Amino acid sequence: MKQNIGKDIYCDVFVEETKGQWRRFETISNHIAVEKIDDYLVYRLINPGRILWDQLGIYYRNIQNFKEKRILVNSIVDKDCMNCHSFCLNDPDKMIFHIRGKLGGTILINEKQIKKINTATNYTISAGAYPAWHPGGKFIAFSVNKISQYFHAVSNKKIEVHDSYSDLILYDIEANMDTTSPKISTKKRETMPTWSPDGKYLYFCAAPEFKKDIRYDSVKYSLYRITYEIDSAEWGEIDTILTPRETGLSIAWPRISPDGRYLLFCMAKHGYFTIHYPSSDLYLMDLKTMEYKRLDINSDQTESFHSWSKNSRWFVFSSKRRNGLNARPYFSYIDKNGIVYKPFLLPQKDPGFYDTYLMNYNVPEMVSGSFNFDKWDLTKAVRKKAINATFDTSVNIDALSGATRIRLQKDTILSESSLKK
Repeated sequence: MKQNIGKDIYCDVFVEETKGQWRRFETISNHIAVEKIDDYLVYRLINPGRILWDQLGIYYRNIQNFKEKRILVNSIVDKDCMNCHSFCLNDPDKMIFHIRGKLGGTILINEKQIKKINTATNYTISAGAYPAWHPGGKFIAFSVNKISQYFHAVSNKKIEVHDSYSDLILYDIEANMDTTSPKISTKKRETMPTWSPDGKYLYFCAAPEFKKDIRYDSVKYSLYRITYEIDSAEWGEIDTILTPRETGLSIAWPRISPDGRYLLFCMAKHGYFTIHYPSSDLYLMDLKTMEYKRLDINSDQTESFHSWSKNSRWFVFSSKRRNGLNARPYFSYIDKNGIVYKPFLLPQKDPGFYDTYLMNYNVPEMVSGSFNFDKWDLTKAVRKKAINATFDTSVNIDALSGATRIRLQKDTILSESSLKK
């Protein structure tokens, strides 16, 4: 392959059907890309049922060979759940993930400094979820959600994840402080933030306000963006990018290529937790023309979470195309004109590996290098008490009409006099 970079490579397959009788199959042709893929893939390995986490962990794999190593497994952290690992610009030295359970908290790795923080405050309905690093590396956008799960007993459906309330917050790493705005904390259910590579826009999805008489499987999310000036901490106006009125579908998991040209996202019949939906497919939007298309690489099973390589020429996504049950990581090449080429499965040393391996590959993220932090320091940080975040007192809390305000009214955390400050 190294000798044929930028060229085609061919493979001929011959099968002896009877003695002396051979069949030759059509020649397989593959083009060898000029641009390299990122060296490592990070993922969570978890039981496909997703209701038991007796054995799970976050791992990374060298794509250039078959070496897989642990970042953290829950057997050494009291069997707590771990999820939502995320990186700043594919940098393994800037990582975040959550611990759910007795040792709950958010683990923040910034260069070699490791902290355990609690992003929940008296002004938020939960700790932050679905993180998105600002490209400058000093801020992380989160959603705060009131999440419910439904487990169907008498249907062909599996698990539903549903938000009653959801807002967005921005976490300042240096100040250990949450902030928000009435523009991104409304009666709508804002979630799944992601930044444009230049840091000027925060993209997110949002569904209409929760109402008890509306079925969960009729809820559809739209795609929005809002400007944010880091230096002045000023929020701009919200732009509507794409809505279910145009598509008839629900939009989830927006991710922008590092060169700023393309937006990759999922659409399904409803909701946003697309890993459970066979109707979920991948779509690509050209941010120069704002035109979008359903990708030919989709299957009749679930296509879900995805992330970009640092050079914008590759992306990885989760797919259940092999058996409808197990999520596997697939890679696709995309050229500068937005043409996406056939996906291939993460190779294993044993060609029959996936036939018997039952764990799911969850949240595949490409990173550009190996990890430099001390694993023992990480374990110690996980077992420490979390550092509580503060809330930005300059935000007009009384102006918030979304989930933040509902939490305050319901739990009477603050008095009306403090709300008016």
